[in-house]
Amino acid sequence: MNRKKLTEKLTAKALLFLVVFFVIMLFTANLSAQVIDNKAEDKMVKKYKTKKFIKDIFNYSTFFAAYSESSPLFQPERFFVTQAGEVINVTPEIGNDYLVNIGLRKLARFDYTNKQNRYYDGSERNPSLSSNVGAINGLEYLFMYSKGQQQNRQYKSHRYFVRYSAKYWSLKLESQKNGLINLNYENADLRFRLPIKNLSLSAGASLRTHAPYGYLPIDDYLEENPWWDLAYENGYMDYYYGIDYDNDGQLDNFDWWWANPEGVRIADTDADFRRNHFTDIVNRYNKTELDKIGTLGTLSAVVGLDYYYFRDKFFSHLWANAYPIHKHIIGDFDYSYELVYGSDNWVDYNAGLMMGWNVSQKISIFTEYEITKFWDKKLSFLKTGINLKL
Repeated sequence: MNRKKLTEKLTAKALLFLVVFFVIMLFTANLSAQVIDNKAEDKMVKKYKTKKFIKDIFNYSTFFAAYSESSPLFQPERFFVTQAGEVINVTPEIGNDYLVNIGLRKLARFDYTNKQNRYYDGSERNPSLSSNVGAINGLEYLFMYSKGQQQNRQYKSHRYFVRYSAKYWSLKLESQKNGLINLNYENADLRFRLPIKNLSLSAGASLRTHAPYGYLPIDDYLEENPWWDLAYENGYMDYYYGIDYDNDGQLDNFDWWWANPEGVRIADTDADFRRNHFTDIVNRYNKTELDKIGTLGTLSAVVGLDYYYFRDKFFSHLWANAYPIHKHIIGDFDYSYELVYGSDNWVDYNAGLMMGWNVSQKISIFTEYEITKFWDKKLSFLKTGINLKL
């Protein structure tokens, strides 16, 4: 092979190598670009899904904050007459009642629940918070904190509620503190559901954490100590005095007057002190001792039903739950409600009924009723009436 043919052969091989190299590089570049594009696309999809997930959580939700204030109920004046015949006005000074609500809510309304006001203020009664199923499947929630005063009694409350409803199961997480009635508990409720047309049957388990209901520390204290020792421990002091009704130099009776920790005379007799001051001492003592015990937890079996029927002229929404069997699983058993009650088969329950009937174009009747019995706490609400269009 002469030099010319050899050169042409080498040149052809070089050109072929360059073409193959170029094709490989082009393919690699396209593949890399595709991988990068796929990563970018996956990132965009992930970002979109995350954004959609967050949007779905807050979609149709409402943040609310409200303040209300009103004059307290009228209190008749109260007077106390001392042993010296001095009349003292002991009517307590009562400030205005007030309430502050702040929260975030996403609760679907049933067909029969019209929005009463243009705005949410936290005072609304939504059946979804009590019924076993919501107006829609999916996520619902309420996060509300309240602080207020009623008849000079300050209190704090909260209601945290999250529920996810599917066709055949539901999960509810709830924390409720009602400062007016001293109800404070948390609840995790998991159930299987069996929908049958307008009826939904459910069964599952409920874990409720709670305070030591049914137990009063003051009972144990008074078994070993006289009541006035508790007053002494809180800084109050009593002072003996005798009473000579007929001024014959002989004592006909005796009693004690009381001073607060600051030394101010606040009661002229034991009865007056117990009636107007000792109750607060007992309440503080009970709260302190119950706080030392801490939180208890009860696992309960639960069965329930929910019936919903709605037509333009008539609607009925009924729900009921029973908790017949319980097991103490958290906290000191010595303070469990199981021990207080004497067995583990007490029945807790809650039920509700919402009903309305348009008897005619001019006459309508309605009823709303709810009742709850948890441990030794019982709540009820009833509203019924008639509308007559003239």
